[in-house]
Amino acid sequence: MKTWVLVVTAAASAMCTFLSSAPFGFGVAAIASPTLLILIAMHAKKTRSALLYVFLTQIPLWLVLHAWVEDVAMFGWIGLGIYMSIWAPLFVLLLRKTQSIPHISLLFIAPVLWVGLECIRGIVLFDGYPWYLAGTGIVDWPMASIATVGSVWLVSFLVILIASAIATAKNVRWWTWVTLIFVCVYVSSRPWGYYTRTFGRNIIELVVIQTNVSQSNKVAWTWERQLEDVSQAIELTYKAVEDAEVLPALIIWPETMLPGTGFEVNRLDFGPWDEYFTPSWYWSVKIREVAYNLNIPILVGSQTWLDVKVIEEADYPRVEPAFKFNSAVLVFPDGTTERYDKTFLTPFGERIPYVEHFPTLQNWVRDKVGAAMLFDLHAGGEPHTFTLPATTIGGDVSEISIATPICFEDTVPRVVRNLIWVNGERKVGVLINLSNDGWFGNDSSAHLQHVREARMRCIENMTPMLRAANTGISCLISTNGIVLEGLPIGESGFMPVQVHSGYDLPLSRYIGDSVAWICLIGSILLIVGSYTNGVKDKDESTT
Repeated sequence: MKTWVLVVTAAASAMCTFLSSAPFGFGVAAIASPTLLILIAMHAKKTRSALLYVFLTQIPLWLVLHAWVEDVAMFGWIGLGIYMSIWAPLFVLLLRKTQSIPHISLLFIAPVLWVGLECIRGIVLFDGYPWYLAGTGIVDWPMASIATVGSVWLVSFLVILIASAIATAKNVRWWTWVTLIFVCVYVSSRPWGYYTRTFGRNIIELVVIQTNVSQSNKVAWTWERQLEDVSQAIELTYKAVEDAEVLPALIIWPETMLPGTGFEVNRLDFGPWDEYFTPSWYWSVKIREVAYNLNIPILVGSQTWLDVKVIEEADYPRVEPAFKFNSAVLVFPDGTTERYDKTFLTPFGERIPYVEHFPTLQNWVRDKVGAAMLFDLHAGGEPHTFTLPATTIGGDVSEISIATPICFEDTVPRVVRNLIWVNGERKVGVLINLSNDGWFGNDSSAHLQHVREARMRCIENMTPMLRAANTGISCLISTNGIVLEGLPIGESGFMPVQVHSGYDLPLSRYIGDSVAWICLIGSILLIVGSYTNGVKDKDESTT
């Protein structure tokens, strides 16, 4: 492979990755990207040149896909871009090292290595960043339904298997092609495939309130801005109920859209300083009032502070809580509440993996790298689910159990799976994701990509998801990953929806992330085997 061909091929692979993500979502590009990397691994003359050009062409790709991070943390944006750029050249390197192992086909080696690396990136390092996996690139295709067996990891395995077959087409025997085509057709035609809408037994009427508060406003959410922004959300809430043809069983607000210290704190906790700390306790009182007036429960995103103390200092008092959670709080008309505290804090958004154990270093990183972040939240304990009244398809009175993954949690396979299943038994019929996608700013592709990631969770668990997102996209996703209806990006509004609970039992509830871990173990064995068998790179063997 000549140098110019290598450069063009590497650039084309990066471009295909870009086209496989939002807003394009071309499934063909999701397969073409690894195909080109496999060709580089097979035909590049020198390993160093292959790795260099692949790495350099990956950097612009990941900087563009994460452009929204620049407004949050410049150094974080650059660091994330470089971090994401290492995986493609690492795949090329490992494939060159292992492709000549005797008696093992590249059709097997490439998918194992790729998914093994996705396991490291998506699960192991820094608690995992499972965005932009190869399997997510074909979420629009019927073949994505294989995620009901082995989650997104098995979809990635199938994508790379197809890419390997294309890259080695001259050496692939006819029966291998027949088998591969049969597998693709079979998984695409399952009854839970993309074109089939499976309705659950129970039905619930919901209303989503989509706010449009800029994150720059929320970072320093002044009392004046709160009065304006939250009052608008309250007005939308009243209007949504007024216009509803069917009275909703629940009204939903996005993540952290209720300012203050939450519902476990009241005015008396601030003692003589209660007037000074009005923004801390006022909104929980107000939302209880709204729920009472409407006689409808409201699910709101709010911080939860526990065991607060007012520390009196020379200039002004400050509040110091023992614990701070990012919560989804269900407020009943009688004023009582239930809450789910976010269990998986967003890496580098709400916590700094590893560094969090060293407070001085964490404060330095926060000040120098991510000043807009707080890094002061605590992870919740045992997940809490909510139960609400519903009706059956026949009109009988019933109930639905709801889980509320918050923001980034709806993109993490194991988090969503653990919310829905307990020992293989379904405990949740509907997912409601509260999210603040205001962090994405004006980057519409990031908003759309978040939805793509969430869609894969619905397919994996055969469970519908309703997203309530500040700045959008609020939408209803079916059990097979179809966006049935939604609100546009960058607009406030409300959306009444009827949601059918999921009731099917996918194999993924047992298999979980096993495909990823097996591939990681397989990758280690392949690498060890390449050395024990004396396998060398092509450029090394010819010198």
